[in-house]
Amino acid sequence: MTSKPKLAAFEAARRRPSGDGTEWLVPELLTEVDLPLPTVAASLGDGAGGSTAGGKPYVFSPELLYAFKAALLVGQPLLLTGEPGVGKTQAGLALAARLGIPVERFTTRSVTVAADLLYGIDDIRRFRDSHGAGRRALRDYVTLGPIALAVLRSLGPAYALEPGVFRDGNGIAATGWAQLGENFGVPAGPVTLGLLFPDVFDGLTGPVRTLVVVDEIDKAPRDTPNDLLVEFEEMRLHIRELGLHLKANAAHWPIVVLTANAERALPETLLRRCIFHTLTLSDATLRDIIETNLRDIEMDGGLVDQALLLFRELRDPTFHAGTMSRPPSTAECIAAVRAMHLWSPVPSLADHGLRQAMAMAFGKTRADFAICEQAMARLWGAPA
Repeated sequence: MTSKPKLAAFEAARRRPSGDGTEWLVPELLTEVDLPLPTVAASLGDGAGGSTAGGKPYVFSPELLYAFKAALLVGQPLLLTGEPGVGKTQAGLALAARLGIPVERFTTRSVTVAADLLYGIDDIRRFRDSHGAGRRALRDYVTLGPIALAVLRSLGPAYALEPGVFRDGNGIAATGWAQLGENFGVPAGPVTLGLLFPDVFDGLTGPVRTLVVVDEIDKAPRDTPNDLLVEFEEMRLHIRELGLHLKANAAHWPIVVLTANAERALPETLLRRCIFHTLTLSDATLRDIIETNLRDIEMDGGLVDQALLLFRELRDPTFHAGTMSRPPSTAECIAAVRAMHLWSPVPSLADHGLRQAMAMAFGKTRADFAICEQAMARLWGAPA
């Protein structure tokens, strides 16, 4: 179990100052993630926080648990790094499943901008509709990103908006409910978030914490994470076109997990606002990762052992056949194990075709491919 001194330190850190000068407590969440150590089983999520039927439990290392706890307590994003396939995304999905909360997963691309995680307005569709009979309320042209969804859900469907919440593009407060008809297409009078955004709260009756996984944030242009600093830190949602200005409910503060493969350096301004943890490999964790990713296959323990033996050989810089220009990653090991199990009804390591498939999974250059073939010949003899 977690040592008392470490738990006491987490308890002491539970108070967090908010932006308006008050303090709030991370409520029951510390207890929820106060899980048995050194290993913890949590079912993998299916994208909505539920467990996957027949899925292998995700095993948290003690270090990963402490990283999650620290991020939850201080209300900062958790930045997970590590080689591809090591389980960064799955760690976030597993935590959401363990806590039983919704999860939003966003995959970063080279063209990702901050607005993709916040909201967008379909101005082209709006312009086209304005010339016909199909004109709709402005809110119908809004697409909400994962951060916006998390903020709205933290407030809940019953959250009532005040007239002063609405401001026009010049920042002038509305004098009443008149602009709601244009912006939201609802009757004049008190309005709730559930009435404005019913799809956001599908099946929810109250406020809820949401976990947002932002995959491979290091792929985004450098300005993108810099443009999200306020949102990550203060969880504010500003939809200027609607005049809507909201901040997440502290009692249901969203959880943000960022993953990175170290393809490029992240801005220092982002790093200062994150809890940092690197996921590393060991024989035990690698086997767990393989079995988790290939849970749809009936695994042969002997074949897995042989694949791991080859994997270690290829990553060993002292390997006698030469050092690979690009040592294989966890993701490539998973692909090789899948090939081994699906190649034929009764896979044989003496099968020349199977070895070719494995070499293609591990080696990405002609020279590396040759090193793979030499390693397999040394381990398993000449192919049939």
